[in-house]
Amino acid sequence: MRSIDSDKNDLYRKFVIQGSSRGFKKTNRIMIEGLRQIEEGLKAGAGLEYLVFSDDKKGEAILAHLQQSLPELINRLEADQLIRMRSDLFRRLSATKTPQGVLAFLQPRRSGLDDIEEGDSLIIIDVQDPGNVGTLIRSADAFDIRQVFLLGASASPWSEKGLRAAMGSIFHLKIIEETDTYLALTELKKHEIELLALDIAGQDIRGLERQKKYFGLLVGNEGNGLSESFLNLSDQRIRIEMPGQAESLNVAMAASIALYELGR
Repeated sequence: MRSIDSDKNDLYRKFVIQGSSRGFKKTNRIMIEGLRQIEEGLKAGAGLEYLVFSDDKKGEAILAHLQQSLPELINRLEADQLIRMRSDLFRRLSATKTPQGVLAFLQPRRSGLDDIEEGDSLIIIDVQDPGNVGTLIRSADAFDIRQVFLLGASASPWSEKGLRAAMGSIFHLKIIEETDTYLALTELKKHEIELLALDIAGQDIRGLERQKKYFGLLVGNEGNGLSESFLNLSDQRIRIEMPGQAESLNVAMAASIALYELGR
């Protein structure tokens, strides 16, 4: 096991970079905190690069727990992959107010358009807040959607805020990222997935008559929704009826209601 007790340490500096959104783009590594999220990531096949513990009682307790519950994980790590870090440095590296004593640097499994499968899907287009993206992924997992598309200028789901909002659900699903939205929607149509666009001018979702076995729910930008060009690519437009006085719903809330209704 290696120890880090200075912020001048080269590995510590590497961790600081990798823990940022910019670092993920360069290295394809994410930093996640907490035992549960780490276990979820490893179960999903994410590659473990480093496992880091704080040198306080909390970190030592988690390390002892892992040595008992997952000895195969600890034993297969090289000595320089297991890190004990001075607690004040750990707190600075942590993205939470109350650090949990353990964090990991993982290489997540990522997918592209070649990995599309026939099945119900959530299609996120130009949603720019990573918290909304993470919440959308969590809702998809809750309503048994197995693949999520992040298209156009959507925020990265791998940022600290996105990962925290997803609460581990990101590791349960196939996440497909593509900047060419038109190409992605065209490929979805080839897979016989009915594209249902959430649109305030659409038909009441409660009266929807589905035409295909599988659906893809399209949700758009927080402020502008879906552009007319993408609405025109959809098979049907649907809305959530709101009898109250609110003009609109948050994109994650609207998608959650729609996914529930579509799964009934």
